[in-house]
Amino acid sequence: MTQSEAVCDEHRAVNGRHYLSFTVEGTSDLPDGFEMQPSPLEYERLKDHSTGADGVGQVPVVYDDGWAVDWDAIETAADS
Repeated sequence: MTQSEAVCDEHRAVNGRHYLSFTVEGTSDLPDGFEMQPSPLEYERLKDHSTGADGVGQVPVVYDDGWAVDWDAIETAADS
């Protein structure tokens, strides 16, 4: 698995659901972004543990057949 950081570059909220688009930096041989529709609990966790913005900013991500938020890294940071 490849670990990196992603920056939320678009956030839309529609009917109580959040839609996030992320750009992954420094990975020329992998896709440069991904989108997700987090659950309300996941959105709050992202908001609480991201850096660089008032909403969702920069978050840790992993690549394993596609980019995904690195929830283990977020959990580790929350426990610190």
